[in-house]
Amino acid sequence: MAVAIVGGPLGYDVGSILIPAVHEDGATSIAANAAANPITNAVHLVAYVLASFLLPLGAVGLAYLAYARAPWPATIGGLLAVVGWLPFSALTALDDLTMAMAALPDSGSYATLLDQFANDAVMGGYLLVYIVGHLVAYVLLAVALRRAGVIPRWAAWSMIASSPLTVAVFVLPGRPLVLGDVALTLLVIGSVPAARAMAGLPGITRSAERARSGCV
Repeated sequence: MAVAIVGGPLGYDVGSILIPAVHEDGATSIAANAAANPITNAVHLVAYVLASFLLPLGAVGLAYLAYARAPWPATIGGLLAVVGWLPFSALTALDDLTMAMAALPDSGSYATLLDQFANDAVMGGYLLVYIVGHLVAYVLLAVALRRAGVIPRWAAWSMIASSPLTVAVFVLPGRPLVLGDVALTLLVIGSVPAARAMAGLPGITRSAERARSGCV
């Protein structure tokens, strides 16, 4: 659980730094993937796949840490985070599809199909749930974790700041994508104290010690 708390945002951060195109039209996305370094592009996809499994699990861990002293924000934030992160697998599959199209002969001819698929009601619904769910969730979880005394103030503000910075990427002129990388880095930094708290929970530590000694 501790690995998921920090590993999920870290995988998302690494993948987002290496991704060739972010929410571009089909032609631009296919061209960017075709021109990208195949190794770094593959690493971006692997990082996203790992993050898609770790992020929901890490959200459950954050909610668990805060639940005893801040049950309502922890519960609502945890549910929003899990629901918000579930569509991330579908969005990662869209990146995989774009990479596959870019590797085919006459790859530009698939641009219209990619646009239709990426912008239909199903993918649009996934994207909306993903955006609203995880951005609101980390504000609530940060408040809950700070109220519960699990993380220091700087870590809570680091997690909270990641949400408006992510929104800023898409509302500011020129779409400054670097803000998205900064937002994810802040989320990773803010998650570290929570991961340490999870790893150091007395009950979990005692269970692990008993397991190693053969008592359970």
